[in-house]
Formats: sequence, structure tokens, C-alpha cells
Amino acid sequence: MKNIDHDPVVLTQSLIKCASITPEDNGVIDCVKSHLESFGCECEVLEFSSENSYNVKNIFASIGGKGKHLAFAGHTDVVPIGDKNSWTHKPFDAEIIDERLYGRGAEDMKSAVACFISATHRFVKKYGENFGGKISFVITNDEEKDAINGTKKIMEWTKTSKIKIDDCIVGEPTANNTVGDKIKIGRRGSTNFYLKIKGVQGHTANSNRAKNPIHFLIKVLQNIMANPLDEGNEHFLPSSLQIATIDVGNTASNVIPETVQVTINIRFNNLHTGQSLNKLLNEKIQAISHNEKNISYSLRQEITGESFLTEPNTLVNIVSEVCENTNGQKVILGTDGGTSDARFIKDYCRVLELGIVNNTLHKVDESVNIKEIQKLENIYYNILKKYFDKN
Repeated sequence: MKNIDHDPVVLTQSLIKCASITPEDNGVIDCVKSHLESFGCECEVLEFSSENSYNVKNIFASIGGKGKHLAFAGHTDVVPIGDKNSWTHKPFDAEIIDERLYGRGAEDMKSAVACFISATHRFVKKYGENFGGKISFVITNDEEKDAINGTKKIMEWTKTSKIKIDDCIVGEPTANNTVGDKIKIGRRGSTNFYLKIKGVQGHTANSNRAKNPIHFLIKVLQNIMANPLDEGNEHFLPSSLQIATIDVGNTASNVIPETVQVTINIRFNNLHTGQSLNKLLNEKIQAISHNEKNISYSLRQEITGESFLTEPNTLVNIVSEVCENTNGQKVILGTDGGTSDARFIKDYCRVLELGIVNNTLHKVDESVNIKEIQKLENIYYNILKKYFDKN
């Protein structure tokens, strides 16, 4: 096998040069596979597809034997670049300028994938393959878009294959100012509600012969938003309810529309579930609708992830201690931000997130300081040492 450079910065560059905009991998999974196999990992390339989504190439890899089982999880797919003329550094050239590595996926999250591969290579090189446990890699090319044929199905495959993982670290960008100052021990859930209200169409001059669904909607929204969902708790911010869209489709100023549709997005903490929020919204709507005539409605819900919290445990303590020793400051245990693939992993093992500084992901000229990449690799390496009692 050809000689492979396991330096995390070099590997990050190799991954960025694969223009892996979901679901196209353009060689990125093969690049990951060749690096993992070069130091003894057994790799399974898992391709999943469905009627509702595109085909995706993923990889599951492991090294080690019996004992504690720690997995690293991440994604190699990236979001589109937008207007290429807005970039001052070509998005897939992986240039290093003034100690910053530029490219789509540099922050989200090819640097983290490179770091946990490099850290594991360094660990195995020092302690051998019989280090007293197992290290695995759950890597998908389907996180940024549908997320149907990625981590969710990989984890289902591990269960079918009778692979038991004890703990998992997801490499999402979590840091505020420097790597290791913040880890995520949970995430808010996310759900969309699609409310459609039907009234009676008519002339605005003959409102007595019509029923305006927008007027009803205003009352409903006022009732829904009259009080906050909660005040948050020790680990979570207050839940957030936002009106994302209101659509009438009416092009005439003298017509009372027949229907109006609204999209409501709720990012909720662990004081709620998707089901409890469904019940709450239905009650809020029914409280207004029971006195209304000639009004009907339908409410459809889409849950993209339930909230979860990994209570302080051995994994959280190990990662926190390594980060605190690295930075000389107490680590922040956060749950903020959007969703991540940790929402799929939480049903199988303990999970937290630790990655690079969250600053330029999805932006033009996405970039990472190369010293931060080296620091993250070293933190992952020290976590492995502590997790497998090599200190």
C-alpha cells in the first residue's frame, strides 16, 4: 500500500479537495477508507438508498478487540458553495494562507474527521492494536441534506450486526473561541407544524357572505404565542417557537381568500417531546375554533429530531478533563444550536459532540486555523489515552 501522510492538516486538505456536495462523494469515502485501512482498520462501505431519497455511500470502520468500545462519528458531505465568484479562495483547492486552511467543509466538518483519524493512527502506532478495547468510525456522506441514508441507517446496521458501542464522540464544530472550550452534551429537538386553514372565499365588500381564514389565523397565532413554551432549565435554553412562513396565494386586493397556510418551527428542550407539542398546538387551535363557523383546519407535523441530554457520566468527565487540562479553563457543557447526527446515535449509546471552532461553517471562504486543527487532533489523542487507561 502506498505511503499515506496522516498529518491532520494534510488529511483535511485531501478531504476538502473531494467536492462532496451531498450526496456526491467525489472520492471522499475512498479517501477516508484508504487512510483507515493503512493502519489496520477493517472497513465496511455501506451504500443505502430509498424511494424518498438519493443513494449514499457511507463507511463504518473498526480497530481493536474486546473491551470498551468508543466510536467517532462525522460526515464528509458539505453544503453547496453558492456563488463561486464570491469566494476569494477556491472552495475545493484547500489553500493555506496565513495559517488558515480555506475550503468548503474545512470547519463543517472535514477537519474533525481528519483529526480523529489521525489521532487514532497515532494512538494505535504507540499502543498497538491490542490496546484493551475497540475504536470505530461512523462516517456518512448524508448529513447536510435529507439525512435519510446516512448515520441513522448506519446505526441500524450496527444493531443488526450485533455491534455494541458504549460511547461516541461526534466531531461537529462546538467551540466558541478555541478548541475544547465547549462540548455539546445534548441538543434541542426540532419540529415543523404545517397548519392549513380553510374559510369561505368572497368579495371584500361582502364580508358578511365570506369567512376570512387569515382573521382566524391571527387569533390562533395570538393564542399560541401568548405565553412562552417554557423558561429553560439547567442545561437548555428556553424552547423557541417561530412562525417561518405564511402563504395565502391571493393576488387580488378585493378578494377574501379561501385558504391560508402557515409553517411553525419549534426548537424544543427536554421539557417537551414532539408528541406533547402536537397535543399543545391542537389544544391552542381548538380553543379558538370551537366558536367559529365555516372554518376548518388541518395540522400536519414533521419531527426532525427529539431533544436529548447526555447526563454527566464517564465519557463527559473524561472529555471535560482533557479539554480543561488543555486550555486551563472549565469547559462549557452546551446544548444550543441546531440538530446533528447525534440525534440518531443517542438511541444506541452515550454521545457528545466535540469539534473545531464554530465560526465560518456554510459561509463563503469557510476556513480553519491550522493550529486549531493540530490542537483538536491532540485533544482526541489524549481522550483515547484516558478512555483506554493509557495515562
